[in-house]
Amino acid sequence: MGTTAVLNNNSPLESLAAFALTFTAGILSALAMSRYVEKVRRDALNASSQTA
Repeated sequence: MGTTAVLNNNSPLESLAAFALTFTAGILSALAMSRYVEKVRRDALNASSQTA
C-alpha cells in the first residue's frame, strides 16, 4: 500500500483565472447579502412604524 503523490499540472494562468472567478463570486455574494439585510431591516422598520 504505497502512497501516491497528486501532481499539480495546472498552469499559472488557470490558477489565476480560478482565483479571479472565486474572488468575483465572493464579492457578488457579499453584496447580495448586504442588500438583502438592508431590505429586511427596512421592511422591519416599516412594519413596526405601521403598527404603532
